[in-house]
Amino acid sequence: MEMTYTVPSLSVVVNNYNYGQYLEQALDSALQQLREGDELIVVDDGSTDNSRAILKQRESDGSLVLISQSNQGQMKAVRAGLAAARGDVVVLLDSDDYFLEGYLDRLREIYCQNPAVSYVFTKPSVSGEDHTMVEETRDVLDRMAFPPGPIGSTRWAALLFHEFVGVPTSGNSMRLSLAKHIVSLPESIDRTISLDIWRKRIFGISAQESRKHGFSADGVIVTCSSALGALKYYNNWPGFMYRIHGTNKYASMPRRGRWYLRSHRKRLLSPILAGHFSIQLRPSAAELCEEIVHRTWAINSRRKMRIRIEYCLATLKSRGPLRHKIACFMAVLASSKSP
Repeated sequence: MEMTYTVPSLSVVVNNYNYGQYLEQALDSALQQLREGDELIVVDDGSTDNSRAILKQRESDGSLVLISQSNQGQMKAVRAGLAAARGDVVVLLDSDDYFLEGYLDRLREIYCQNPAVSYVFTKPSVSGEDHTMVEETRDVLDRMAFPPGPIGSTRWAALLFHEFVGVPTSGNSMRLSLAKHIVSLPESIDRTISLDIWRKRIFGISAQESRKHGFSADGVIVTCSSALGALKYYNNWPGFMYRIHGTNKYASMPRRGRWYLRSHRKRLLSPILAGHFSIQLRPSAAELCEEIVHRTWAINSRRKMRIRIEYCLATLKSRGPLRHKIACFMAVLASSKSP
């Protein structure tokens, strides 16, 4: 008998701060793909440019739900949108990016056909005037890619050694129940992370980036969903345009600065997530083995090798009898022989 699936309703959540020059293209790219029962929610994080006029006009004609707040950072804006969402699936979009044609239908299809999947992340296309930065960004994203299809759970990889199983904000989506768990995170997620002047100089980090409120939205959402045991899925059809531009301070800073900020934020984030969701940061070897056996590995060979080594190191510190640890090492070895 042929299986029938219910098409999920979508809540597209757009966060915006002073991106009026890109905003209308972002909104139109979402509106053109919405169906009956879907919604478009825009959270404006205290913009001072022409964003407010654009959003007020769109709100008045019923195109979107507008939430306005004082400037509190991207994560707080995204959380406000997640809290307001009512659709079965929440789809994220930064206002300086835009969806590519057919993306939302592709998401509907994936969620319909994979009822156990709670999180889908999608390959981006990259554009920008600085060709060097565009090529560098493409290289980074290629190293993050997975084979298309289900990934499985990556809880311990995320919490113990910070494997990032996702993409920049605009390519991430999740079921509503998972989104509401993220909304429950403590206010410490939104606190400002300040860096002293010598670190800013050494790593080439701008004053604006160093004073950003809390953690990056994609960093929190991708890591939190993994920590909660979300079963993820990688969609390798390009679904959004990731725009590299002069006001995208994070993408345009030196590589050493991006590396430092990622490392700094990751070290701070895992204990917060573990404490809030009552997750012990020392898993058993059996838990690690279960994750290794049932997960999919990134395509990039260097990344696969690094993650396998990290699992071995985590096994040495894990709880449980020696036979379970040996089984864990054997699972890592077996995974290295798979494609």
